[in-house]
Amino acid sequence: MSMVLWAYVRVRGQALSDGTDRLALYRHRNRLDVLSRRLELPPFLSACDTTDLHYNTSDQALPEGLSSTDEVMARRGQWLPMGQALALLEGLLIHVENQRPRLGLLRNDREAVATELREVLAFVRSWVQEADAFNFAVVM
Repeated sequence: MSMVLWAYVRVRGQALSDGTDRLALYRHRNRLDVLSRRLELPPFLSACDTTDLHYNTSDQALPEGLSSTDEVMARRGQWLPMGQALALLEGLLIHVENQRPRLGLLRNDREAVATELREVLAFVRSWVQEADAFNFAVVM
């Protein structure tokens, strides 16, 4: 099993995802965090939530009254306000497309990262009027 990121938005207290594995974004999350900080954007890792990973790799039961990790994440997870999320995603995409940084040691995953950023940005934009927050859930 590999770890990936899933893009989520929070709408009226509910966590909603497109359910797409974002392997390149997960693989390069630390580099994207460094880039986002250099660009004076919200830190990439500030949008990454480990609620799902925590409950799926431990014996800890879900809190009483909650039936899924999505419900726990919606209430207690790490979220980025939509405006900051858009700034982060747009800023990183512009940088990756225009400055063409190398992403990866053995192979350059720049195009895969750019593709995943475009897809996530389209997903977020489709919810911008209804959602109040965004995150990437770390899932396996």
